[in-house]
Amino acid sequence: MLVAALVVAVGLVVLQIVLAAHVRSTFTACAAEGARTAAVARLGDDAGADRALGCAASSLGRDVEVDVAHVAVGGRDTVRVTLTGQAPALSFWAGGLIEADGRALVEGDDAP
Repeated sequence: MLVAALVVAVGLVVLQIVLAAHVRSTFTACAAEGARTAAVARLGDDAGADRALGCAASSLGRDVEVDVAHVAVGGRDTVRVTLTGQAPALSFWAGGLIEADGRALVEGDDAP
């Protein structure tokens, strides 16, 4: 009986880690897609934020927050999209926050 309880507990911990990794991976892919969209000069930051939010909502059905910033990497202007959302929670554990970002080089007239 004690061994069965231990096996179930370990199984739940492993499942929690796998779910959190899946959500983070999906957030990273959606943030990268949003950054690529925002980096296109014709579309801009709002289109990138909308694309990242739409991707996360359609993939996971979760509420997320998005932040779009322009940063210099190696002397080039890049767009960084950061997604932050709740991790899935199993049983009595709190899921916590998951944050992931994606970057893309700015294209078009703004690019050097």
